Amino acid sequence: MNHINPLLSTDVYKMGHMEQYVPGINKVYSYMYTRNNQTFKQFTFFGLHYYLKAYLSIKLTPEHATEFLSYRKKILGNNSPEVIKKINALCALGYFPILIKAIPEGTIITPGNVILTITNTHKDFYWVVGLIESLVLKVWYSCTVATASLHYKMELEKYFNETVPKSLHHLKNSFVHDFGYRGSCSEESAAISGVAHLCCFNGMETLPALPFVEKYYGGSVKKLGVSAIPATEHSVMQSYGEDGELSAFKHLLKIYPKGNLSIVSDTYNVYRVMSEYANELKPLLLKRKGKLIFRPDSGNPVLVILGNPKAPQGSLENKGVLKLLEDIFGSSVNSLGFKELNPMVGIICGDGMDLPTYRLILQGLKQQGWSASNLVIGVGKYLRNFTRDTLGFAIKATYVEIKGVPKEISKKPVTDLSKQSHKGLLKLDYKHDVFITKQQCTPLQEQQGYLEPVFKNGKILKKTTMFSIRKNIEKYRKRIQKL
Repeated sequence: MNHINPLLSTDVYKMGHMEQYVPGINKVYSYMYTRNNQTFKQFTFFGLHYYLKAYLSIKLTPEHATEFLSYRKKILGNNSPEVIKKINALCALGYFPILIKAIPEGTIITPGNVILTITNTHKDFYWVVGLIESLVLKVWYSCTVATASLHYKMELEKYFNETVPKSLHHLKNSFVHDFGYRGSCSEESAAISGVAHLCCFNGMETLPALPFVEKYYGGSVKKLGVSAIPATEHSVMQSYGEDGELSAFKHLLKIYPKGNLSIVSDTYNVYRVMSEYANELKPLLLKRKGKLIFRPDSGNPVLVILGNPKAPQGSLENKGVLKLLEDIFGSSVNSLGFKELNPMVGIICGDGMDLPTYRLILQGLKQQGWSASNLVIGVGKYLRNFTRDTLGFAIKATYVEIKGVPKEISKKPVTDLSKQSHKGLLKLDYKHDVFITKQQCTPLQEQQGYLEPVFKNGKILKKTTMFSIRKNIEKYRKRIQKL
């Protein structure tokens, strides 16, 4: 977006709320929380800093007010004198007069707790809290993607701890790659979700995420350890024709005489590639300085990688591609007693890798005596295939002041008590590695606790970097494992 008017980053119906509140109101206090733990029992808070920097920090101008009022009139039919007065006053002020307090990005927390609060800092602009609500609520996406990535990492770590020597654990951050650029619905969503994956892993194929993380979350891509390698796609292999597939491998190895290289291997017959072609390439690969990573990219990944027990005994399908590579290149046994392929070859799979499938493959590797380090995966839609309801993100008002008189409020629909909100001023405590939300607090209590000011009157109060986010995730993840 070349032009951003943050006043338009809202729902249409919120354009009239400034004249709808109870007369005499001068303060609104709202909070964000999640109310669904069916998919994830813990989630990662990530993405707020982007919206603060890209939207809420923009200096408001009379032109923003004019554009807002123009669209409001077009869709709602008129602009009352009160609306005109209030929106012009906000843009004359030049910033959003609000205070946002939040948990640090990278915090891993259980659903149901307060994760941020918003309140106005000027009595005339109580309505701004609701106006920006829908924009701030968009962190549901970055949080949910970061949470999915976290669960892939925890699954991987479980089997790394059991099958991979600790001396190699520093490599695990490159074992789950983001393959999701083409599955994103916009450049912004691609960048946001790509950076959400970088909270836990280094493997990255979503290019828009790279300038995004440097611009909004600090630190160079190089220092963050973001990694990728040269890789082919099916059109490259098809250009050689089926009869020329082996020559394609040889040509590519000539182009890349050293370093890691990934070649898609299922364009025609993955089992032929992993047996006949791999055997012919063996002398070249054993002399090469680097790893050739074969990519099977279709079929049931569990059966393709680990072998199909229903296929004829000893057949290529029965063995699976991992065993086929072992037959040709050999393997060694690590200090924990698990096999590792010859380091000249490897496997990456980027098709159908949802979390349950990945878990099955990791379990199968261990059962067959393989180290978890024998497989790298790519994940696309399964990092992003979520909605706001996955974790049940919501923002609700819990406290107002009317002519300076405090009033605690809450939502409690009799038809769905799962949507009941907290009440009054809120405080988040963290004791014995557990988060606890306290409601109906005094103003003094509300100032205490785990929430910290991150934005006030158009200014970001706390610098948030990817380095600090990763550090927080590691801290909380280790504490979770102890519970």
